[in-house]
Amino acid sequence: MVIQNYHPEEPLNALFKECYFIQMEKGAEVKSIPVIDDCCYDLVFFKEANGALSYSPKQTVLPIHKKVFTIHGLQPPYRIEVADGLTFFTIKVQPWANGYFFSDIRGNGVIDIANEGLGNLWQALFSATTLAERFRLAEEFMQLHPLDASPSMSLVREICEYVYGNQGKVTVNEVSERFGRSRQYLGKVFKKEVLYPLKKFIITVRILDLVKYKAQHPDISLTELGYLYGYFDQPHFINDFKKVCGVQPMYFFNNLPEFMLRHV
Repeated sequence: MVIQNYHPEEPLNALFKECYFIQMEKGAEVKSIPVIDDCCYDLVFFKEANGALSYSPKQTVLPIHKKVFTIHGLQPPYRIEVADGLTFFTIKVQPWANGYFFSDIRGNGVIDIANEGLGNLWQALFSATTLAERFRLAEEFMQLHPLDASPSMSLVREICEYVYGNQGKVTVNEVSERFGRSRQYLGKVFKKEVLYPLKKFIITVRILDLVKYKAQHPDISLTELGYLYGYFDQPHFINDFKKVCGVQPMYFFNNLPEFMLRHV
């Protein structure tokens, strides 16, 4: 399996967070990839356009026969499954730019977002012979979408960066006090720009940072880990963890290498 990623520099990092390339050869033992929703929408370019997405605790399966898609409004855990080979190139949008790129999405599921520009990029990405060329093509495409940030987008970017900077160890009330705006106002503008509720974003950032910390400190107990991230009762910790990852913490960390292909 090949997994490579790339993080853009200024000014493009105001638009997208990273690009990554995943390739599983035909005949590979791995037949599925778990995916964690980090509240950043993805432009996913799927070379084979032949696979499936399982989601929710019931593991409902949706076919993926789309060249360019994003995932919207589904319940974790998510797992992308393939019969043979799989080749993805993905552009991960910054959370405050979700609405800028994806506000027209309607319905839930694996959403086809192909248009002429994205179709041409799909063709170029999979005609390219090197990763460096693919990352360059992604940057050139994103340069065609200069971000003229509105006041609400600028505010939401500040909020996102504040939450990231505090590892998600904040509350909606603390964000409201920090930015001098009411919870109601922040909730409205945040959902408009990020397409996620502010509370969900905070919990997601906290849990993913917690997961990374556990990966780097394998000897820490789950109880200690929960305390470190502000969880003083196990049911609250487990409930938030399942909201983000879709599974119990113990199961997740017992399968950490699989789940953390890209997230450490």
